[in-house]
Amino acid sequence: MRLADGVIALPLLPLLIVLAAVDLTKLGLSPEAAASDTVLLGRLVILVTLVGWPTTARLVRAATLSLRRRDFVQAAHALGYSPLRIAVRHVLPNAAAPILVAATLAVGNVVLFESVLSFLGLGIRPPTPSWGNMLTGAQELIWESPRLAVWPGMLIFATVVSVNLLGDALRDALDPRSRRRSTGAQ
Repeated sequence: MRLADGVIALPLLPLLIVLAAVDLTKLGLSPEAAASDTVLLGRLVILVTLVGWPTTARLVRAATLSLRRRDFVQAAHALGYSPLRIAVRHVLPNAAAPILVAATLAVGNVVLFESVLSFLGLGIRPPTPSWGNMLTGAQELIWESPRLAVWPGMLIFATVVSVNLLGDALRDALDPRSRRRSTGAQ
């Protein structure tokens, strides 16, 4: 977890910009391979993954440590269940809600990171469409046709908000401690 703390302490966007600006040909790739869409997309996925995992990892660890002390886990341990069975049958279902919320929040961050990197020319390259590329193209025509910038920006906003709302709904539906399930209300 100290590695996760170290990554969380770094400023993510400047770090992503610096890592995305690294010339892949200096790392041993041929110029043709370094310029291919597959390699560029793979690099973007790897970079976002490198900076995105610590928050989810800390949340999962905290939920697991909290659940480990609960009575139903202690009872399963006292009954002689294997650690794998306890993890799959008791810990994972109860930790699913925070994991799903963290995953949906991460999706919003990934969309924003991709948009920013593509806008700066360090992510997905034209002519491959992305919202960041659309915003870059609209930059020159902002006064003549502002809708070229408004629509991609609104779609980025709508996507991030809808994924976050989906995460909240999933958390409510999957939370075993939810009042709606236990009392049958609503």
